[in-house]
Amino acid sequence: MANILEPDVMPDRRQRLPIPLLSAFASLFLLTGTGLWLLARAEDLPRIDTLIVEYRPVLLVLLLAAFLVLSLLVIRRQFIRPLNELVSYVRAQQAGNPAPPPEHLQQRRDDIGYLAREIAKLLHSLHDKNQQLHAQTLNDPLTGLGNRRLLEQRLEIALPLSRRRMTPLSALMIDVDHFKQYNDYYGHPAGDACLKEIADVLRDIFRRETDIVVRLGGEEFLVVLLDNQLDDATRLAEAMRSMLQAVGIPHARSPAANVVTVSIGVATAPPGTPIDLESLLACADEALYACKAAGRNCIIGRCVDAEIEEPVDTSP
Repeated sequence: MANILEPDVMPDRRQRLPIPLLSAFASLFLLTGTGLWLLARAEDLPRIDTLIVEYRPVLLVLLLAAFLVLSLLVIRRQFIRPLNELVSYVRAQQAGNPAPPPEHLQQRRDDIGYLAREIAKLLHSLHDKNQQLHAQTLNDPLTGLGNRRLLEQRLEIALPLSRRRMTPLSALMIDVDHFKQYNDYYGHPAGDACLKEIADVLRDIFRRETDIVVRLGGEEFLVVLLDNQLDDATRLAEAMRSMLQAVGIPHARSPAANVVTVSIGVATAPPGTPIDLESLLACADEALYACKAAGRNCIIGRCVDAEIEEPVDTSP
């Protein structure tokens, strides 16, 4: 898209009437004037045939008609056709076919060229703003992780792929332990910084392109892992929990530990299990609820439609 704006880098020296148009009309006027002069002075010119003198009115009409036709052709070539091209370009942008305007329109030094460059510039700016808006609708503004919309968008591809390939699908529901007490004691700016630190830990642990890491809202995060059995997903969850605890963000009001910790509910749909997003999240949420009942700062994993397993040992 960069080449769209290149003509605007040059100084805008517009010409109200382009030189080619002036040249064309000057030539037409010269030829027409010469013809009219010859017809008017036909009797005084010895070499003019008497037949021309006789049919002078007809020739005059033909000469004027030719002037009008040629003038219309010049106007069409210089104005109407470029304007039609400009309209077609704008319609193509509305149809979702981004492309720079025709090069010859951008290079014109008249109002049409100026209009082509300005339209291209405005459409380029609109395209950038739409991309920024789209990114904002898919990402959490605080942590930079994905949001619920990104999760649903990615899973529209991931769930059918997992079914076709007969691979397991795991979800990690992550909740920051006693985060309300943290906010009340340290303040909301510190709470925001804490959530950003947790997001950084998540990025360090879940690095695969297929890993879907999102913030659901508040202090809840979700990770969806493709092709990960329950044991592998639980191992990664423990790595994340241990790394965050090792970071050692102080939490004086937490009954679970003297630093910020998380509880993680892990749910895995075995290969071939018919599963949708809501069922998988409900299973992970049940496992997370069991973590809270078990005292927090722990991990509980379960398979979809299986009994909740015992809490994973998270003692040092």
